[in-house]
Amino acid sequence: MGSPRRTTGLLLAALLLSASAVVPAHAATAFKVLQMNLCNSGIAGCYQNGLAVGEAVTMIQNRQPDVVSVNEVCLSDLPALTAAVGTSARYQFAFVRNRSTGSDYQCTAGRGAYGSGIIVKEGIATSGTGVYAAQDGGTEMRAWACALSAVRGFTACTTHLSTTGTTALAQCRELVPATVLSYDPTASPSTRHVVVGDLNLKYSPGSTTNAQNCVPSGWFRKGDGDVQHVVARTLAFVSTQTYTMRRTDHPAFVVNYTF
Repeated sequence: MGSPRRTTGLLLAALLLSASAVVPAHAATAFKVLQMNLCNSGIAGCYQNGLAVGEAVTMIQNRQPDVVSVNEVCLSDLPALTAAVGTSARYQFAFVRNRSTGSDYQCTAGRGAYGSGIIVKEGIATSGTGVYAAQDGGTEMRAWACALSAVRGFTACTTHLSTTGTTALAQCRELVPATVLSYDPTASPSTRHVVVGDLNLKYSPGSTTNAQNCVPSGWFRKGDGDVQHVVARTLAFVSTQTYTMRRTDHPAFVVNYTF
């Protein structure tokens, strides 16, 4: 007959093994980012009488993203787009400035200010917008907008950069990382950040205006094969998808991550 001490030890070990077998592993949380350029100013040749907004609403409903970035939109487009994301969703708008007048750049037909929007499904704790110090010689003074999630504590930013490559790169470096990190209330290296938009830069190794040249150490970039990109940190990459859009000149671009 075995000793009582040995028997007790074996029973304890068996109980511990049994308990560990039923404790589920921590499940990763899916996190989806959707980027769209809707060409909805009314000025560019790709404009299709506002129909891109309805197409974008359908895209949001089908993809069910946590964060949506939209470029080349009017301020009046944001309520419908935000409602499609969810009842708790909120947005921040990046107001493009008119160099000639000093006021907000306007969409046609009285549809309000022109720019980009960042929409966060679970609401926004704090947010902000601004124009870049670096600008090209065009009428539009390009802008950014950032929002800190009200629930999960990540920061998401949208932007639409200059069509001049060297200026676009300077703007990208202005936004990432300093401006983005200024929305981190804890200054923690583990805080999650995503910068989303039409950067007007392509992945082109060896080029001085390679999109990768504005990706700082500790961050990583995913692109749609053209000018739309997501630059992120402290997220686990899963996959990307592109979806054809017929009412604008850019596809919808989705990046899937996990926390």
